[in-house]
Amino acid sequence: MKTNLFFLKFILMTFLMWNVISCESKKSDNPLLDTQWNGLAKIPQETEIILRFSNDKIDVLLGNKVIETMNYTLSNDEINIEENSGGTPCDAGTKGKYKYEVIGENLVMTLISDECTARIKSLQGIVYKKIDVKK
Repeated sequence: MKTNLFFLKFILMTFLMWNVISCESKKSDNPLLDTQWNGLAKIPQETEIILRFSNDKIDVLLGNKVIETMNYTLSNDEINIEENSGGTPCDAGTKGKYKYEVIGENLVMTLISDECTARIKSLQGIVYKKIDVKK
Protein backbone atom coordinates (compact mmCIF):
# COMPACT_ATOMS: atom_id res chain seq x y z
CA MET A 1 0.00 0.00 0.00
CA LYS A 2 2.82 2.42 0.95
CA THR A 3 4.59 1.61 -2.29
CA ASN A 4 1.46 2.38 -4.33
CA LEU A 5 0.97 5.68 -2.51
CA PHE A 6 4.62 6.61 -3.03
CA PHE A 7 4.38 5.71 -6.72
CA LEU A 8 1.18 7.76 -7.12
CA LYS A 9 2.81 10.80 -5.45
CA PHE A 10 5.88 10.40 -7.64
CA ILE A 11 3.77 10.33 -10.82
CA LEU A 12 1.75 13.34 -9.68
CA MET A 13 4.86 15.39 -8.85
CA THR A 14 6.50 14.42 -12.15
CA PHE A 15 3.40 15.49 -14.06
CA LEU A 16 3.23 18.82 -12.21
CA MET A 17 6.91 19.55 -12.84
CA TRP A 18 6.55 18.70 -16.53
CA ASN A 19 3.52 21.00 -16.77
CA VAL A 20 5.40 23.92 -15.19
CA ILE A 21 8.41 23.41 -17.45
CA SER A 22 6.18 23.08 -20.52
CA CYS A 23 4.33 26.34 -19.73
CA GLU A 24 7.59 28.23 -19.19
CA SER A 25 9.03 27.02 -22.51
CA LYS A 26 5.88 28.10 -24.39
CA LYS A 27 6.07 31.54 -22.82
CA SER A 28 9.73 31.92 -23.76
CA ASP A 29 8.85 31.11 -27.38
CA ASN A 30 6.76 34.29 -27.46
CA PRO A 31 8.48 37.30 -25.90
CA LEU A 32 5.37 39.43 -26.55
CA LEU A 33 2.95 37.15 -24.68
CA ASP A 34 1.04 38.97 -21.93
CA THR A 35 2.87 42.27 -22.51
CA GLN A 36 1.69 45.83 -23.13
CA TRP A 37 3.53 48.59 -24.99
CA ASN A 38 2.69 52.26 -25.42
CA GLY A 39 3.79 54.64 -28.14
CA LEU A 40 2.79 57.56 -30.31
CA ALA A 41 1.12 56.12 -33.41
CA LYS A 42 0.24 58.29 -36.40
CA ILE A 43 -3.56 57.74 -36.70
CA PRO A 44 -3.40 60.23 -38.59
CA GLN A 45 -2.08 62.63 -35.92
CA GLU A 46 0.32 61.36 -33.30
CA THR A 47 -1.80 59.73 -30.63
CA GLU A 48 -0.71 57.67 -27.64
CA ILE A 49 -1.92 54.07 -27.96
CA ILE A 50 -1.25 50.80 -26.18
CA LEU A 51 -0.57 47.47 -27.89
CA ARG A 52 -1.75 44.63 -25.62
CA PHE A 53 -0.54 41.17 -26.65
CA SER A 54 -2.26 37.98 -25.55
CA ASN A 55 -1.71 34.44 -26.81
CA ASP A 56 -2.62 35.13 -30.46
CA LYS A 57 -4.29 38.55 -30.42
CA ILE A 58 -3.25 42.19 -30.28
CA ASP A 59 -5.67 44.72 -28.83
CA VAL A 60 -4.97 48.33 -29.73
CA LEU A 61 -6.18 50.62 -26.95
CA LEU A 62 -6.83 54.33 -26.96
CA GLY A 63 -7.18 55.24 -23.31
CA ASN A 64 -9.04 52.26 -21.84
CA LYS A 65 -11.01 51.54 -25.02
CA VAL A 66 -10.10 48.79 -27.51
CA ILE A 67 -10.17 50.49 -30.92
CA GLU A 68 -8.81 47.60 -32.97
CA THR A 69 -8.03 43.88 -32.71
CA MET A 70 -5.64 41.82 -34.80
CA ASN A 71 -4.53 38.20 -34.76
CA TYR A 72 -0.80 37.60 -34.83
CA THR A 73 1.79 34.87 -35.14
CA LEU A 74 5.55 35.03 -34.62
CA SER A 75 8.18 33.36 -36.74
CA ASN A 76 11.85 33.99 -35.97
CA ASP A 77 12.05 37.79 -35.77
CA GLU A 78 8.90 38.45 -37.82
CA ILE A 79 5.35 39.19 -36.71
CA ASN A 80 2.46 38.35 -39.04
CA ILE A 81 -0.71 40.28 -38.30
CA GLU A 82 -4.25 40.02 -39.61
CA GLU A 83 -7.00 42.59 -39.06
CA ASN A 84 -10.02 41.39 -37.08
CA SER A 85 -11.94 44.57 -36.40
CA GLY A 86 -11.42 48.19 -35.61
CA GLY A 87 -11.41 51.82 -36.52
CA THR A 88 -8.67 51.87 -39.16
CA PRO A 89 -9.57 51.78 -42.83
CA CYS A 90 -8.16 48.22 -43.04
CA ASP A 91 -10.66 45.56 -44.03
CA ALA A 92 -11.04 42.46 -41.87
CA GLY A 93 -8.56 39.84 -43.04
CA THR A 94 -6.01 42.41 -44.24
CA LYS A 95 -2.54 40.98 -43.60
CA GLY A 96 0.81 42.52 -42.75
CA LYS A 97 4.31 41.31 -41.97
CA TYR A 98 6.87 43.21 -39.89
CA LYS A 99 10.30 42.54 -38.49
CA TYR A 100 10.05 43.06 -34.75
CA GLU A 101 12.79 43.73 -32.23
CA VAL A 102 12.58 43.86 -28.47
CA ILE A 103 15.52 45.98 -27.35
CA GLY A 104 15.52 46.24 -23.58
CA GLU A 105 12.19 47.83 -22.71
CA ASN A 106 11.46 48.91 -26.32
CA LEU A 107 9.52 47.27 -29.15
CA VAL A 108 10.19 48.36 -32.74
CA MET A 109 8.45 46.99 -35.83
CA THR A 110 9.86 47.49 -39.34
CA LEU A 111 7.75 46.97 -42.45
CA ILE A 112 8.29 43.88 -44.59
CA SER A 113 4.89 43.99 -46.34
CA ASP A 114 1.37 45.16 -45.51
CA GLU A 115 -1.89 45.22 -47.47
CA CYS A 116 -3.10 48.19 -45.39
CA THR A 117 -1.20 51.45 -45.89
CA ALA A 118 -2.93 53.10 -42.92
CA ARG A 119 -1.54 50.45 -40.58
CA ILE A 120 1.99 51.01 -41.90
CA LYS A 121 1.89 54.61 -40.68
CA SER A 122 0.75 53.57 -37.22
CA LEU A 123 3.23 50.72 -36.66
CA GLN A 124 6.43 51.23 -38.63
CA GLY A 125 9.29 52.97 -36.92
CA ILE A 126 7.39 53.73 -33.73
CA VAL A 127 9.33 52.96 -30.55
CA TYR A 128 6.88 51.38 -28.14
CA LYS A 129 7.84 51.37 -24.46
CA LYS A 130 7.02 48.37 -22.31
CA ILE A 131 4.41 48.87 -19.63
CA ASP A 132 4.78 46.88 -16.41
CA VAL A 133 1.60 44.87 -15.99
CA LYS A 134 0.67 43.93 -12.44
CA LYS A 135 -1.12 40.60 -12.14
